[in-house]
Amino acid sequence: MMMQQQMTPTAQEPGATVNFTHMTRYTYSGPVLFGNHRLVMRPRESYHQRLERIEIKTTPASEISWSEDIFGNMLAELKFLEPGPVLEIRSDFSVWRSTPPEGFHGPDGILVTVPCYYSGIEQGATYLYRNAVYPRQVELVRKWVMDQQIMGAPGELVPLFDRMAALIRKQIAYQRREIPGVQSPKQTLRLKTGSCRDTAVLMMEAARSIGFASRFVSGYLESEVSRVGRGATHAWTEIYLPDRGWTGFDPSIGEQVDVGHIAVGVCYHPRGVMPISGTFKAQGNRSEGMVVEITSSRS
Repeated sequence: MMMQQQMTPTAQEPGATVNFTHMTRYTYSGPVLFGNHRLVMRPRESYHQRLERIEIKTTPASEISWSEDIFGNMLAELKFLEPGPVLEIRSDFSVWRSTPPEGFHGPDGILVTVPCYYSGIEQGATYLYRNAVYPRQVELVRKWVMDQQIMGAPGELVPLFDRMAALIRKQIAYQRREIPGVQSPKQTLRLKTGSCRDTAVLMMEAARSIGFASRFVSGYLESEVSRVGRGATHAWTEIYLPDRGWTGFDPSIGEQVDVGHIAVGVCYHPRGVMPISGTFKAQGNRSEGMVVEITSSRS
């Protein structure tokens, strides 16, 4: 089945149109029956990101229905019409992405103060985003943050999360991992290596350990690697700052997010934004592997 959605941009703000193709292919030794699959692959929309076009194709053919989850992510439910030895899901989309507005941050980064105070409504709304995914590791993570001496004195304006992102990039060596799931913060700090998912979780839990709401973001990063067809899905962290709202930092590169970061899914827990999830009945056959190809360009 093919789903195509056209959207015409109405503004001419400074920015760029980024195009992505994301193909995932699963192969089996013979025909298998596919259960329903859930996709989190439609880019989010906001004041700085606008979806212009998306097309999803599957082999075998499928029926597709859309819904919006509690976090504002657009979910595609695929119902497959026939068995097959191959499952291929292909998403092609174009997104207009703006650069951060002037004055969004100073020369040293985005300045914040500690402790963080949320208003009454925000206090309740951020509850899930302030509670640790790994509650038994909160003290360990908080001690790690305090030992880095990046917070400044109480009430002092400091680029806390710019410093934190740069520090994680310096201390944790990037390691691409195809294995599903994430490392705990304790594992990442001990191993001193991790994927983008692992460093995003570490920064998310570090922010929560000192009272800031934070969430996990899944999406894409346009880069030299993706432009030559060797891209991968990407993950980073957003911190909820009382005077700015959700603000993105990418600890795998040690910087704030920019025009090349295309957000697709957000959640208080990393399990909530898996790009593809589903089941199959083997019928005596076996899985023979998976191939992912992600390519980007600008127009």
